[in-house]
Amino acid sequence: MDISVREILYHNILTIGSYKINILQSLLIVPVFVLDIFSVRFLTRIFRRRKLLEKPFPRTALRVLKGIIHFIAFIGIMRILGVELSNILDFIVAILNFKLITVGETHISLVTIIVMVIVVYASTKIASITRKYFDTNVFPRFNIDEGVRFTLSKLIGYLIITIGIVIALQGLGIKLTALTVLAGVLGVGIGFGMQNITANFVSGLAILFERPIKEGDMVRIGTHIGTVKKINLRATVIQTIFNEHLIVPNSEFINSIVENMSYGDIKIRIKVDVGVAYDSDPFYVREALLEAVRKTDLILSHPEPTILFREFGDSALNFQVLAWVRSPELRFRAESDLHFAIVEEFNRRGIIIPFPQRDVYIKQMPPEQTRGI
Repeated sequence: MDISVREILYHNILTIGSYKINILQSLLIVPVFVLDIFSVRFLTRIFRRRKLLEKPFPRTALRVLKGIIHFIAFIGIMRILGVELSNILDFIVAILNFKLITVGETHISLVTIIVMVIVVYASTKIASITRKYFDTNVFPRFNIDEGVRFTLSKLIGYLIITIGIVIALQGLGIKLTALTVLAGVLGVGIGFGMQNITANFVSGLAILFERPIKEGDMVRIGTHIGTVKKINLRATVIQTIFNEHLIVPNSEFINSIVENMSYGDIKIRIKVDVGVAYDSDPFYVREALLEAVRKTDLILSHPEPTILFREFGDSALNFQVLAWVRSPELRFRAESDLHFAIVEEFNRRGIIIPFPQRDVYIKQMPPEQTRGI
């Protein structure tokens, strides 16, 4: 049986409510879309070339013109689809209620998805506003510790977002009892392929509750030293002293030994080792080291610094300076300044820092080797 071109073009491919859309109408819509996009871009290019977008009135005029172009294109599409101007609202309602997919007994339409997205987006905004309110008004009133504030604020945000997701799922018609099956499937997947993710997630919760580290702490993990910038549920961001950003899985903080230099009392003690020549007076050296410490501004006077005579080395008398700085961030600067002060003070007092040397004493040499000496 022969099929004419007319029959093909007028073949219905989609039914929305009482409106039927054929192939010819679909083909005619494409040039309208293209013309709409081209017109808007062409108009924007003209405004940019004449540098009109820098002024508020032309910028507003461009928005109005774009809106008019889009409106004309919309009316044109409605006319192509055979929708009368008085029936546009009914057609839009039909599009929103058009069934996209069916899951079990639940029919999911465009309006359902829009409502779900709006609910989830609104829940994230409400969570953000609620967290700010608690941070600025509720927590300070009860003198809650900063670390506990951070944990409670995070949990409040996650709780509100979870409620929003549950409401959105209910709006889709998905029963919560059906999620138990999904949870079972996820449990099997977690057991095989998501062990690390789960471990990091649980470790993140442990960090939020136990607070072994918090944002702003200076930590040493492995060979890296840096400041904790952000704690997420899966990983923690650390900014090193070289301005490198490390993404560290949270399980590392639970399963490994982590040095938190800011835990409890944030004062930290620095250590500087120095050796002097064997003919130096140890008491004179001690006085010079104390003077160098006093000249270093970053070092605290209380607790008092300590000078230790550690050992008799192979080439030097080895001393150790123990002093305190008010925060871990100042550690490396204080050590550097103290090194400069020690060198300056030793040079002023004539104290020598020796290089490694070894004296060899020969008891007896063969006669044939001593003839030329």
